[in-house]
Amino acid sequence: VTIHRTIAELDAGPVAAQRAFELAPDDDAGSVYARSAEIAFELLDEVLAQPEPVFTPQSEDGVTYAEKIRPEDRELDLTRPAPELVNRIRALAPHIGARAVVDGRPLIVWKARAAADGSLELVEVQPEGGRRMSFDEYVRGRRA
Repeated sequence: VTIHRTIAELDAGPVAAQRAFELAPDDDAGSVYARSAEIAFELLDEVLAQPEPVFTPQSEDGVTYAEKIRPEDRELDLTRPAPELVNRIRALAPHIGARAVVDGRPLIVWKARAAADGSLELVEVQPEGGRRMSFDEYVRGRRA
């Protein structure tokens, strides 16, 4: 989390305060946003309490630009390794969701994990036009 002075370039202004935090294996974008907001509040409070905040220029090494999420970024290629798919799902939850076709039916995937055998284990899904539910609940509903 960074408190910086804005300039014309995106996220390139001098830094007044910065703090990193560890991600837990079950964190998703929503939990990261929430924790970031808490830390941003703390950092901003610290910076504003200073009579004259000190701003340090950012290094240009390692600068990247995050492109806007496109519809194809939400698509899950179920042939990819499970840990990669789980990370994509975590990045898109809880607001956007990842999309997959499972047994010929489109689903939004909200939570998944890598099983001990390396396969992808769906945990929470949402069928088209339906509500979020556990994958087990979804499978039971399809059998009915």
